Amino acid sequence: MDKKVLSIHTRKNLFITGMLCFILISCTKTTDANLSQATPSPTLPPPPTSTPALPTQTSSPTIEVIAPGSIKTSSIDGMEMVFIPGGEFIMGWTGLDATVSNGPGPTADFMEFPVTVDDFWIDKYEVTNAQYNLCVEAEKCEPYHQNNLTPYGLAYFTDPKYDNYPVINVSWYMARDYCTWAGRRLPTEAEWERAARNDDSRKYPWGNQPYDDHLANICDKDCPPSKKGVQGNPNFDDGFSGPAPVGSYPEGASPYGVMDMAGNVWEWTSSAADPYPYQANDGRESQYDIEYGSKWPERILRGGTWNNGYAYIRSSFRYRAVATYWNNNMGFRCAMDK
Repeated sequence: MDKKVLSIHTRKNLFITGMLCFILISCTKTTDANLSQATPSPTLPPPPTSTPALPTQTSSPTIEVIAPGSIKTSSIDGMEMVFIPGGEFIMGWTGLDATVSNGPGPTADFMEFPVTVDDFWIDKYEVTNAQYNLCVEAEKCEPYHQNNLTPYGLAYFTDPKYDNYPVINVSWYMARDYCTWAGRRLPTEAEWERAARNDDSRKYPWGNQPYDDHLANICDKDCPPSKKGVQGNPNFDDGFSGPAPVGSYPEGASPYGVMDMAGNVWEWTSSAADPYPYQANDGRESQYDIEYGSKWPERILRGGTWNNGYAYIRSSFRYRAVATYWNNNMGFRCAMDK
């Protein structure tokens, strides 16, 4: 092949190669342009900065459970109080020694019937001389009367050694005023009997065992004749010729641990001296806030005394007196709602 022909072929090849290069470059530019004009990817939202709070769960209300016989102490007078659970119990008595009719003081309890009370607190001890004097010093209570002396004489009201003895010579109004000052109230006679007997119909706070002189303070061999002429019982010696310091007979405590619910001093209750059956809503508990000074209605006292015999310390025994009356065997304890 001559040089002329070769030259023609060479030029053709160069031309074809150049065209191919031009086409490739053009395609590359077109692709780059298309890529540069492509729709951008959508922008994702930023992740949350914190986990959303879950709904708050409401807790069930807490129900306070207090064990029977639990103790709390008053910040006003330092009295220990015992928790008495509410419920139904049998009130009254049908034994052969029941009081079947009203006399000058003793009041019929010859009937048994169910009564229901709510939870409440009751003083573990009878209110003492020292505690009552706190109320007098606060000018919320009338001083107790210093007549109708016990065998201890006037010293019972003035000598500090009797500070822990039960206050006496107080009327129903004086007892009510003290309980109000202390942030409490007088117990109803149903509450009093519940605290003394529980729900097993026992005769005495300690059970059905007959009285013995280590269980309560009653009119024993050293007890002087009362105004009614009742002689001391020579078969017993409880250790005191008059009132005893509160809590002196722990073996005679009630099922809940309440002290001196048999003997020592009568204890005023809030209840009017209406006949049985007891019904709290029949009006006998509706005259608690009456004006000071009226004798009526008569009020119920419970518990028996240091200068009466053991017939009076039955837990169902009812005694009544006009609200203005006081004596050397009359005291009280307070109660309060749960």
